[in-house]
This record gives sequence, structure tokens and C-alpha cells, in this order.
Amino acid sequence: MWRGRILAVVATPMRDKPLRADARRNRDAMLAAARRVFAREGLDAPLDAVAREAGVGRATQYRHFPTRDSLVRAIFDDNLDELARIASETPDPADAYISTLLATVEMLARDRGFVDVFNHRDSANAVKEDIARRFLAILAQPLTAAQAAGRVRADLKLEDAILLVDMLGAAVGLTGPGRAENRTSRAVALVLDAIGPPDARRPLD
Repeated sequence: MWRGRILAVVATPMRDKPLRADARRNRDAMLAAARRVFAREGLDAPLDAVAREAGVGRATQYRHFPTRDSLVRAIFDDNLDELARIASETPDPADAYISTLLATVEMLARDRGFVDVFNHRDSANAVKEDIARRFLAILAQPLTAAQAAGRVRADLKLEDAILLVDMLGAAVGLTGPGRAENRTSRAVALVLDAIGPPDARRPLD
């Protein structure tokens, strides 16, 4: 039931203290612009370029994101907030592991250029470790529920989620001659089949 979700539109993350509508629009515009600018020009791109692409003034940008690091971190914070919301709001807790995993791949597809640039920045190692830690914390309870309900194999480890996302992220990111148009959906089918219980094998198509 989850195979058709890949590359779906991800909803806007929810916050404990919602911003005013205009402030929220400005913030979302800056994050979207930052993803594009950083993917195009690298993480050292001028912050003025982000403000121009977002259509906001420098004062507005500084008010929301006073430093480059705060802007980069906010992109990941928004994604992690959204994954936590998906995990907690999935109607059947036993389905939350798979739904959150697929939502992560959707985010990688959306932010592929930005993520590639970020992953090649050595100075971001501490941030990467914190992101991984928070990501696994979000999936801990969903994995336990999925295993208890027999939805995924019992020997699947929490840390395997990083490997699964890397594998699926590669399927999303690689393009070129000889690569099938349906490679992403087929990769999802292969991974879901691999992590599912042995008695739940289904045709890949």
C-alpha cells in the first residue's frame, strides 16, 4: 500500500508556536530559496542571494536567520519536524516506520542538490551526527511497533534506517543512460520486500 507514495508532496511542517501568516510565508520562501541557492552555488553562497531569490529584504532575512548556520540548520529542522509529525500521526502505529521512511526519501528527492552539497562539507560533521541521532530517535518507536505487528522483519536494527535511506536516496539521485524510468519505484519495492517478514513476499511489479 506504500509503494505509490514515493515522490508525493510533503506537507508544511507544524511548529509549537505558529508564526503569523506573513512571517510564515517569508520563512518558507527563504528556506525554499536557500535550498535552491545552496544547491546551485554551494553553502558559501552569499546570503544576499538567498534573500533576493526569496523576494525578501536583508532585515527580514536576518530577523529569521541571523547566521548561515542557522539557515542551514533550519532546513533540516523543518524536515525532522515533519518526519516526527508523520510518525506520530500515522493512523496505525505499525505503519509509521514505513511511512516515515518513505517520507524521508521524498524529502531527499526534493532537496537532492542541497543535500549533496551539504554531505560534501567536512565542517558539517557535527550537524550530520545530530541529524542522524534525531532521525533514529523518531523511528525508534515506529520500528518497535512494526516489528511487534509483524510488518517488518524482526532482525531489522534501528541503525539500518540510515542504510535504507542511503540506498533509496541513491536510486532517486542517479540518472543517465540505461537507467529505467521506474527505477525509484522499483527500488522502493525491492527495499520494502527485503525488510518485510519472510511470509509477506510479493511480486516486485
